[in-house]
Amino acid sequence: KQWYQRRVRARISQAFQLLFDNAYLLSSLGLIRFQSDKVQAFTNKFWLYADLLNLIRACYEIQREVQHQRERQRSNLKNYEHSNYETCRAVVRRRPDLFVDLIKNLADVWLPLNALQITQHSPGLVGLCGTISSLLGALTVWDRSLKLGTL
Repeated sequence: KQWYQRRVRARISQAFQLLFDNAYLLSSLGLIRFQSDKVQAFTNKFWLYADLLNLIRACYEIQREVQHQRERQRSNLKNYEHSNYETCRAVVRRRPDLFVDLIKNLADVWLPLNALQITQHSPGLVGLCGTISSLLGALTVWDRSLKLGTL
């Protein structure tokens, strides 16, 4: 239930991020009057909050899958000990959607951090992170099996 509530909060934060992003766009076009800097800061804060919640969810899901995989390995081969590498490989083969989501969220979290000036990275690194996030997002649209389950 707690993880479901975090997922709902992430979705609400994404909705506010889109709302403020559209308000910023309309303000930039001169259609409405807002203090653009404040609107952009709100957009980035909601974006960061949603990304952090999605990152926490992905880590939690991976940790659960690793535990389940270890339990399966113990029950199948009592005397054989599997390495962490083998366990992770088995989880990646079984649930590639989790790792696509984790990598996408890891790349995505640096964008609002940089925009809020919490971290300072070169434009090249920010562009690379944005490109990775966008490509993985497009990949999940292309191959629906790589999209992490929703609410």
